[in-house]
Amino acid sequence: QATGKVAEPATPCVAAPRMSQPLPKPENLIGAQIRVVTTFGEEIEGELFCVDIGGSNSVVLCQRLENGNVNYKWTKTNIIREVVATGGPPAGAIEELPGVDFSELEAKAKRLEEDAAQNAARYGVGVTEQAQDCYDALSKTMQAEWEGEDIKCMGCKISKPYDPMKSISGTDQKAVERVRKVLQAELGRMQKKPSSK
Repeated sequence: QATGKVAEPATPCVAAPRMSQPLPKPENLIGAQIRVVTTFGEEIEGELFCVDIGGSNSVVLCQRLENGNVNYKWTKTNIIREVVATGGPPAGAIEELPGVDFSELEAKAKRLEEDAAQNAARYGVGVTEQAQDCYDALSKTMQAEWEGEDIKCMGCKISKPYDPMKSISGTDQKAVERVRKVLQAELGRMQKKPSSK
């Protein structure tokens, strides 16, 4: 018996449209084998070695040669017309970086700063080459330090013109004689060496 209602056609089953997968970031393809065709028709094949879109707008391809050598091809991305991936990155190509021990890094930086400060203290500021030669000669065997343009060593002071016979002063005569003797010997050795200039 008819009820007076018209049967509605069944709703066709339509599959939801597939969303296209977003392209991977170029830097995630590091290590992949690719072929690039430029707007000039040049074809370059190699391993994607480096990508810098934001800075230099370029890519670098690595070409490993049979003789063991490696070529690197640098190309601006604005001249690339086509890219074809010929192989993915090798398994395990992207490795996790090891952790950094910041306390060890800080200690190393501190040691390097101290070494640099000690090294800088060895050079007189505004002194002549002769004054620096005297300082270098003394510091080979004795503790020496700069005080302005004067050199202090074993409680003695060596002033301009840095003459071992006239420019050394101090209260301890034995120390003055010791500094004089060392300075004369070292300066004598330096004068005997042929000049490398």
